[in-house]
Amino acid sequence: MTTSIEDKIHMKSFISFTSPRQSGRRRLLVFFITGNPGLIEYYRTFLTHLYAIVSRSTSLQGVDLHVFGQSLGGFDTHQHEDAAHEDELPLGLEAQIQRVHHMLLDAAQSMRVSDGNSPVKVVLVGHSVGAYILLEILRRQQESRRQDKLQTQYVEIVGGICLFPTVTHIAQSRSGTKFSFFFTIPHVAFLAASLVKALAFWIPPQLLTALVSLVTQFPHGAAATTTAFIKSKWGIRQALHMAKDEIATITEDRWDEGLWGATVASSSPKTKLFFYFGENDHWVGDRTRDELIAARA
Repeated sequence: MTTSIEDKIHMKSFISFTSPRQSGRRRLLVFFITGNPGLIEYYRTFLTHLYAIVSRSTSLQGVDLHVFGQSLGGFDTHQHEDAAHEDELPLGLEAQIQRVHHMLLDAAQSMRVSDGNSPVKVVLVGHSVGAYILLEILRRQQESRRQDKLQTQYVEIVGGICLFPTVTHIAQSRSGTKFSFFFTIPHVAFLAASLVKALAFWIPPQLLTALVSLVTQFPHGAAATTTAFIKSKWGIRQALHMAKDEIATITEDRWDEGLWGATVASSSPKTKLFFYFGENDHWVGDRTRDELIAARA
């Protein structure tokens, strides 16, 4: 069975011949940010269910719902996608944040073209390091609004949902501790990526998918996505390079009370934030998670 691996997912309600402004329909963009590895195909089943559930909500009757997600830079499985920016790869965490922010503004702008001058309401959803990217985008949006920058005026982030978020002290998690030692080896990302790609080069994709499924117990779709990730030009090196940067960057809680929703003097609407933590998450330390909840809940 052949599985098509895409680098972008965009689900939307039916297209009307009239604009939302003329028909009275509002628009809502649910913008998903992946974790690391940053392949959007890992989330297709989740996003499909999310779209189905939200689109049936009675509170969203009369709303044109868009669910959008795109692979992070360097994780494209179609080589031509990254070819134009190959000299910039692999990308660090800051470059990924900037890239995702631009994707959000582009997606909102494309929706706004037919929606008059009103801003597009956005709910950000981030998984793992995607939650960190979410908070950084929200902070930058708030700063840009205070500076009255035009490009951010057509986006209104009304909610943020952080799933299994790695937003503080990732190095103190179980996996963070192990990878911190791993990354002390010089050029380890390049060496590890080269070794895996050399071994995988001789294995046909269908056989490699079967092996991945056998070892990981992934369903076929996730196993096929992993195969595409392994065989892509930059995927493994990009994942390791970004993970090293995450461990170095994601330390203290770096956001102020304005972002967390504390009572501060501001004319801007507050963005509701929701955090969903998991038990025994090897990328989130129990103590740092509990400290964050105690300080910000």
